[in-house]
Amino acid sequence: MQTFDLKNYLESAPKHIGALMGFERTKVLQLQLRAGSFIPEHDTDADVLILVQKGKAVFDFSGKQIELDPQSLLYMLPAEKHSVRALDEDVEMVVIRIERA
Repeated sequence: MQTFDLKNYLESAPKHIGALMGFERTKVLQLQLRAGSFIPEHDTDADVLILVQKGKAVFDFSGKQIELDPQSLLYMLPAEKHSVRALDEDVEMVVIRIERA
């Protein structure tokens, strides 16, 4: 068993992406965005789950926008191009990347 302290890193930067843990083909990351901050379009070679802990974020998939809040869970396939923007408050998320065999 292991617990992790999910600190707030936004006092010193507009965004924070940090590894929490990894095992086998899975990586768990902490992602924080200051209100109004943006991560440009990108993709990944893994399946991804996004769980918003605090705030609201908009994910854009080539023009299709999906708003996530703490009651949402997003699943993305590998190679899905997307960008993300924090809305009117800071956003804290947990990102789970699962690489395929």
